[in-house]
Parts: sequence; structure tokens; C-alpha cells
Amino acid sequence: MNLSRIKKSTLALFAFAVLTSCTEQYIYQNQDFEDAITVEATLTNELKYQEINIARTRVLNDTVKIPESGADVTVVDSDKNVFHFNEKDGKYISVIEFKVEPNKNYQLKITTKSGKSYVSSPQVLTTQNTIDLETTVEDKNGVRGIQVSVKSFDPTNTSKYYRYEYEETYKIITPHPIETRINLVKQNGYYSYVKVPAPPNIQTCFTTKHSTGIRQTNTTALTEDRVKYPIRFIADTDYMLTNRYSIMVSQYTQSQAAYDYYYTSKKMFDSGELLSPNQPGYVVGNIKSTSDSNEKVVGYFEVASVAKKRIFFSFKDFFPSEKPTEYFTTCNARLYYFNEIEQNDYDLIKTHDFIGDGPGMIPSGFYMVEKECGDCTSFSSNVIPSFWEN
Repeated sequence: MNLSRIKKSTLALFAFAVLTSCTEQYIYQNQDFEDAITVEATLTNELKYQEINIARTRVLNDTVKIPESGADVTVVDSDKNVFHFNEKDGKYISVIEFKVEPNKNYQLKITTKSGKSYVSSPQVLTTQNTIDLETTVEDKNGVRGIQVSVKSFDPTNTSKYYRYEYEETYKIITPHPIETRINLVKQNGYYSYVKVPAPPNIQTCFTTKHSTGIRQTNTTALTEDRVKYPIRFIADTDYMLTNRYSIMVSQYTQSQAAYDYYYTSKKMFDSGELLSPNQPGYVVGNIKSTSDSNEKVVGYFEVASVAKKRIFFSFKDFFPSEKPTEYFTTCNARLYYFNEIEQNDYDLIKTHDFIGDGPGMIPSGFYMVEKECGDCTSFSSNVIPSFWEN
């Protein structure tokens, strides 16, 4: 899992108010902002290359997150197995694929290039669960759409705390097929237009988006550990539903301490307290410096079981007698005369695509549409995802 998508706006810019215990009151501190190391990591029971993000917080108005380069990063389990992580693309990736096993403790250890060392408290894998996804037609604030909800049940009643992410992918089909492109050729100091074949497979694409923010729920007030959580609502006018849509939801079963950390971080951010220059506090996680007990460490090392589920659907599955949204933007062809193209320093050739000649034996210009109306690779990918089902 990649926690930087969830918390980068929180951890990259600010530190939080101090939590001395997951069951005690949070103490808000007003103080000058201090540069601090940030750690973002969740190890799961998936067999994969696990990932850890380590960076530095910056001054309040600096939005650039600086990776902590050159660190020695390991995870050690209670059987003394050591999992090493190598730095790659600003992250630390495990050298081998591995998964977190039940009934073992896992501890993160970090030594920076400057010689500072950090260690997490031991963490154990949470209860493993399965999930299902339910889709229903609902009305929210006067908007009709599709509600996707997560359903799960833990008969052991030991899970209680949950966090969610999702990844959604939708199919794009542009309204204008592009077969020919216009290029400029300079000859004898003058530009002329040359028609060339357009690249293949530029009319159908697939866009993938990842959820942002922190999504959580708990069942502590219920007699059963049963979840039905509304994870995603999509308006029926949203183009994502027009052709084919897929969503994969991940449910992370959290410990109470991890749940409290995320919950308080979200609560502070949503309340606007993090935006106050007079209150740049931080929430204490489960990682500490072994060389300086007063050093502030931002972030959390989490070990969590994860359950995933993917489904596919489209507009016609719910509204078979209605027409979906045709496209996400208006695509009207327009005749651009040659002098107009030249007056725009030929930028129109770069931002628009050719769909036909203007009237006359010698064309007066070109009929063109904005590039996104004919070439979806200008903003998306034409690579069919490996999981895609038609």
C-alpha cells in the first residue's frame, strides 16, 4: 500500500499534536515548526515487495517533500528474520517479496546516512477478513448515482477497526477517430503542411485514479463485527460510467492504536487546525529515535491484514433504457483557416487534431478538434490493464 497518497498533504507539510497513549487525551502544542523525519509504512499479509516511505517535513509553506536518501532500512520479525529494503525512486522497497505472518511481531529499524537511528514498537498482524462489494442506485442531496459499499463480517468479533482505499479505472472512447495528422515542414524558409498517418490505437484508453484522504470506520458500538461502509458514490452523469468502470477496494484491518493515529490526524486536518501557522503540532506515532529521546518523529509503522475486491459495471447495467453522458467535454469540430493557424504560431497543430479539409479545390483550412476529443493518449493511457474484463 502507498500511504503517501493518503497522508502526503498531512505528513509532508506539518507535524501533529502529541499523543502519549492511544487511549489518552491528545495534547495540542503550539511551538515553532521543526524539521523532522517522517515514516509512512504499512506491511500487509500480501506476498509482494513491501514499501516504506521515509522523508523530511519542511517549513510550513514549503510543499516539496524531500526523501530521506541513503538510509539503512530493515524489518525484523520475532523469529529473527531480517528483511532488507533498498532505495528506489525516492522510496524503500523490500529486496524480496514477503508477507506478514500471523502470531509474529514485526519491528522497523532505520539508520540514516547521518548516523541517526529509529525504531518502531513491535507490531502484530491483525485479524484476516474477506470483503464483498455492493452496488445500489441511490439519491444523495438530489443527485442520482451508484453507491458502492463495502461489506464484511468478522465472526470472531476481534477486528473492530478498519481503514479503506480504492483504485478506480474507467474506459474512454473519444468521439472523433483520428486517422491523419498534420505536420509542419519548413522548405526554403517557408512552412508547408504535410499529412501523415496518425498513431494507431489512440481512440480507446483507460484512466486509473486512486483514492485520497483517510477513510475509516469501526464497529465498537455494534453487537456484531459487521461492516457496511459506503466507499464511493458516482453520479449517473459522470462519464466514468459511460463505457466500462471498475473499482478495487482495499480494507485494512487496523489495531486500535493505528486507528486512533489515523483518526486523530484526519480530525485535525479536517478541522483546519493544521492550517493555523500558530499551531504546527504533531501526533506521536509508534516510531522513536534511539539516539535522541527528545527528537520528534512523524508517522506510523503499521502491520495490517488487507482484503481486496474488484468489480466491474457500467451505466447500462443500472439504467438500460437511458443514454449515458456522451463524453466528459464538449467536442465540436471547427474550421481553422490557414492564416488563423499561422497567427497562433502553429500551436493549433500541437493542441488540435485534423479531421478533414476545409471547403474548396485547394483547402481553405482544416477542420479540427481539441486533441483530447480524438487522441485519448494526450491525457490517458491506451494500454489495456491486465485485470480488465469487457
